[in-house]
Amino acid sequence: MNLYIIRHGESIWNKENKIQGAKNPGLSGLGRLQARLLAGRFSKIKIDRIYSSPLKRSHQTAKMISKAVKLKIIKNAELSEIGLGEWEGRTPDEIDRLYHNKYKKWLKAGPTKIYIPGMERIGHFRKRVDRIMRSIIKDNKDKNNVIVVTHGGVIASFLAACLKADFDRLILGLRLENTCVTLVSFEKERGCLIHVADTLHLSPDRIKGVWPARY
Repeated sequence: MNLYIIRHGESIWNKENKIQGAKNPGLSGLGRLQARLLAGRFSKIKIDRIYSSPLKRSHQTAKMISKAVKLKIIKNAELSEIGLGEWEGRTPDEIDRLYHNKYKKWLKAGPTKIYIPGMERIGHFRKRVDRIMRSIIKDNKDKNNVIVVTHGGVIASFLAACLKADFDRLILGLRLENTCVTLVSFEKERGCLIHVADTLHLSPDRIKGVWPARY
């Protein structure tokens, strides 16, 4: 089974450089274009199932793909991004001003070392990601191609578990662009990482002439 794990398209808050976490902004105009190009990429592949986080930015991205491959979306709240409490809706500059340079410390030390008031516990987040991803893999072991549309934190947590890597180093050192595609191939629940954070569908020649525009 090929598992395509996709980060959502650019959201309104991505564009405004605001921390999102569990909050629910939708896609920006560019995000809708990215999702449309992503859907075109998968239109030539026979997809068996599509899973999505219920948060707008992911679900709107998944809807573009679902139209292209003619499948219904299976929404699951356990694919949602980690809740980041009082940081949500604020820019990094605002966080540093209000919380004594906590965002800069977060970038240096890593998310497991910094407490954010009201945040979802890292341990709880990682356990729910592991639980839902194991369930998806088990439920689709007889399928060929499965898509999961989710969030950067979820992808980083899953890859850290797959690679037995340090979560802090991975989440700070791995660049996951909007609509990037990570492919893990499974045989009898044993995964092999094929590629990480691929954005071939967003190459300049594909975007030229269609942006800016209304989508």
